[in-house]
Amino acid sequence: MNSRFFLLFLAFLGLSCSSSVDDDKHRIVQFRTIGHQLLLACGDSTSRILPVEKTNPNTYRITFEQQFEIMPDSLANIVIKNLKNSDPKIQYRVSVFTCNKPKMVYGFEWSSKSTDDITCMGRKLPNNCYWVEIEVLESNSSLSLFWILIPLVLIGIGVFFMLRKKTKKELSFTKNEGDSLRIGAFDYYQKTAVLVIEYQKIELSDKENKLLNLLLEKPNETVSREYLLKEIWENEGVFVISRNLDVLVSKLRKKLAADPAIKITNSHGKGYKLEV
Repeated sequence: MNSRFFLLFLAFLGLSCSSSVDDDKHRIVQFRTIGHQLLLACGDSTSRILPVEKTNPNTYRITFEQQFEIMPDSLANIVIKNLKNSDPKIQYRVSVFTCNKPKMVYGFEWSSKSTDDITCMGRKLPNNCYWVEIEVLESNSSLSLFWILIPLVLIGIGVFFMLRKKTKKELSFTKNEGDSLRIGAFDYYQKTAVLVIEYQKIELSDKENKLLNLLLEKPNETVSREYLLKEIWENEGVFVISRNLDVLVSKLRKKLAADPAIKITNSHGKGYKLEV
């Protein structure tokens, strides 16, 4: 369940990013159309419009191959005609710059709420090298949507980790295929004394395997030192000091360290407990 939720969450982010990329492509095509129509209005049907550049996250630059004259009336009418059907909540700032020693020589702002009265009409800009910049002025509604999405994303992340923690706890001691036992994030193969986590294989010694099995008999309960010493060594006719058990527990802890949720805790003077 947690993995499905995470995939849905990633899909949501992917759709958001995809939407942003699609907006960029749409605007670039739209602004190239504006450049093409501007040249036609000047009687130029042969020179090229150079690739539209995105100079910052919200600004697009239309550049031209040849010099030409610009009539502000034509520029304003062409821009307004092309942008009227765009998102009505977005405003645009249109600026004309000279190429050599860049200087703004004409500009205006427009939105769907603007009137069609644009200043400085009828004053032709002489033959020169120009570029046209169109800046998308994000609306307050876009910012509001951003602040709405942020808590939703944080809630989504929180729910994902809650589900992950819950599912992990539920699977702590469940049988898997191949006679393995699920211990936290590990698949534990008792017969072959192997732990597997994320395709990593960890081999246990005979005594480490026996110790883990004994602790698993009473998960989350203290198993006495005397019982562990007896089952691991004394039943085989080997008598060791209590320190041997501490060393063995230390070795097993290192092999279980890949999942920090699994702990072997020491109850002083009593024994050890496997906590999952």
